[in-house]
Parts: sequence; C-alpha cells; structure tokens
Amino acid sequence: MPAHGRKHDRLTAPRSLFWGWYIALGGALSNFFVFGLALFGLGVFVAPMREELGWSVAAIAAGASLRTFEQGALGPLSGILIDRFSPRRMATAGLVFLLAGLVLLSQARTLPMFYASSLVMALGQTFASMTPFSTVLMAWFVRKRGRAMGILNTGNGAGYLAAPLLAFLMTLVGWRTSILIAAAGVAVVCFPLTLLLKDHPEDRGLLPDGASASHAGTGGQSSSTGMTVREAMRTPAFYLLLLASAAGGWQGAWILLQIDHLQNVGFSLSTAASLYGLYGATQLGLRVSAGWLGDTLGRKRMYAASFLAQGVGLLIFAQLSAARIWLLPFYFLVFSVGQAMMIVLSQTMVADYFGAARYASIRGFASALQTPMGIVAPPFAGLMFDHTGSYATAFTVFGVISFTGALWVALIRRPPWTDLEQQRAASTPPVGARAPTHDANARGR
Repeated sequence: MPAHGRKHDRLTAPRSLFWGWYIALGGALSNFFVFGLALFGLGVFVAPMREELGWSVAAIAAGASLRTFEQGALGPLSGILIDRFSPRRMATAGLVFLLAGLVLLSQARTLPMFYASSLVMALGQTFASMTPFSTVLMAWFVRKRGRAMGILNTGNGAGYLAAPLLAFLMTLVGWRTSILIAAAGVAVVCFPLTLLLKDHPEDRGLLPDGASASHAGTGGQSSSTGMTVREAMRTPAFYLLLLASAAGGWQGAWILLQIDHLQNVGFSLSTAASLYGLYGATQLGLRVSAGWLGDTLGRKRMYAASFLAQGVGLLIFAQLSAARIWLLPFYFLVFSVGQAMMIVLSQTMVADYFGAARYASIRGFASALQTPMGIVAPPFAGLMFDHTGSYATAFTVFGVISFTGALWVALIRRPPWTDLEQQRAASTPPVGARAPTHDANARGR
C-alpha cells in the first residue's frame, strides 16, 4: 500500500477503543467524586449537625432546597455557557466553585454560613461534571447513547458507596475534617479528567458511535444537528418531558434524608450507611444494563417504566424498618431498577427528541422549569419529620407523584430527532431544486 494511503487510514480509521468510551469512563470517575463525596455522602452529616449545632431537619433540608433553586435558576445560563465556551472550560470552573463550597461547609457554624456554602456548592455542581460530560456524550453517541450514559452514570451510582466511607472517616476525624478530606479528593482526581472532554467526534475524523468519516453516506449521524431552544419550546414534547422530570423532583430529599430515615426506623448509623452504600453497589451494573435496555427496547418505553418502578419502591421504603427488614430486598429490587433507568435515560431524552447541537441549553431551560418540585420536596419531608417523628408520609407522597411521570412520557408523540433527519434527507430535492428550510422542517413537527 502506498505511504499516503496508509497515512489516510491512520487519520480516518477509529482507534481500537472509540474515544467516546474514554469520555464516558472518565466522566463516571468524575461523577463518583463530585456526586459521591460532595452530594450523596452529605446525608451522613445530618445527624451530627443536628446534635452539634441544634438545627432542625427542616432547616438542614432547606440547604438542599437552596441548591436546587440555584441550580434551576442557573440552568438556562449554564447550558448557554457550556454550549458557547466549551464543556471543558466550564467543568474546570465548576470544580473551583465546588471546592470553595466544601471548604465553606466544613467551617459552617451558623445557618447563614451553611446556606452560603450550599449556594456555592450548587454553582460548582451545575458545571463540574454531569452536564459537561453528558453534553459531550450526546455528540459522540446516537445509537449507543443509552449505553454511554449508563457507563457515565455508574459514577453516580458508585457515589452511594461514599456514604459508608465518610461515615467511617467521620468516626476518626469528625465531620468537618471529613469534608475537607473529601474536597482534597475531588481536586486531585477531577481536574485531570476534564482533559478528556473533546467537543465533537468529527474533530478526530469520526462520526457518532465510532463510524469513520469516510462512511458518512452510509447512515452515520452528524453530531452538530439539532433544534434551538426556541424551536424546542414550541413543541408539546418539551413540556411533557418537563412534567416527567418534575415527577422525579423528590430525588434530592430522598438522597439527603435516606440515612436519617433508616436510623429513625431502628438501624444504626453504620448499618444505615452500609445499606446506602450497598444500594449504590447495585447501581453499578444496573445503570449500564439500563442504558443497554433503553437502546434495545426503546428509551422512551423504558423511561416511562422507570417512574412506575420508583413509585412502588418508595411506597415500600416508607414502610421499611428494622422490624420489617424483610421489605429490604423488595425495595432494592424494584426501586433500584427504576432509579437506574430514570437517571440514565432522562439524560438522553433531550438529545433523542431535539438533537445534540443545543443539548446543554435546552436541558438547562428544562431544569429551570422543573425546579419547584426539587425546592419543595426536602423541606416538606423535614417538616413531616419534625411534626410526626417519621418520614413515612413524605416518602409515600413522593411515591404517588412518581407514578404521574409515566403518564407524561406516554403522551409524547413527537418522532425522535434521528427519524426527522432521515425524513428530511429522503425528501431533499435534487441538486438545483429549492430545498425546504431547517425551520420549516423542525418547527412544523
């Protein structure tokens, strides 16, 4: 083979492992530290905060509401900034704010200082990991998008394992020093991982899912197509997806108060934290499987089913106690499967229906509109506990709300974006004829 031919092959042939998988794996590790040490693990600090500082659960839960409010309010801006200035730059900036928030939290001795730390952490988490990595993955994958997001979200699932680690560390050095150690771990691991973020596969001579650019005419999909925010917001599908996301807006309350609930119904701190970590261990395989099932059986169908499974799981969790420990396997079986599917597939829906070109911006506006549920849920659960001494009522209500998510997803009638692209390609007139505009094709559906 001539030398110039071998050079051309090296430029266009995909590597032995598609770069998109490196992004997914690196994002999973980043998510473990960002979400595990800086979000999921914070639940172990609720009890010592109550004991040392005398704060009520409702007051502590209000910090989670503030984080949700700020993340929702910043959603549109964060999406626009990520699309404009690149995911890598915004991920780096987010990590700086996240670390500052953790340091501030470790020194909090008054509620205003605690709330200030929550706001700074929310600013960091908005940019630090999930949105930048998922934005890039939407461009790198189409057919295998569910599997890629499944791998990315194993990091979130593994984040639950941070709870028993932090609980053990807290027994050695106290909760304040534990937070500082967690911050150091985030800094050492996560900053280098941002270097993996490459905006488009075309930059490496590839198309989504690892296809060679030389095969662009054989069905490969471009990573640069999609609707604008304005176009997306003119479709019923946008608002139905919004309502479905709102039906899962209790997640923050469940994350923050799960360990305290288990302690309140008879489990020790070490046992509650271990169960929390064990739940996370189940998510490692389930989230990859959820992505594969979504790609195979249909992401919309499996996304709708996830809300039903979570609703049943929450009803079981509300009745779980040390005396009724036999409910634990049923809770793990139903809720963990449902949550794995919901977490993984909720992030593919925007790109599936509106394309990847403005994924971060559209998702940012959607997160802003679904914020109210995330704000109300944590203090509602805290108030229920402060008045009744139990979280059972709150988790029961959350379970009923979860059921509605399946309805909203089922009502979506818009074809996936890839189908619309294929329809436009099939209807493209011969060269020299006048082609329909993008707006006429996108907005009319």
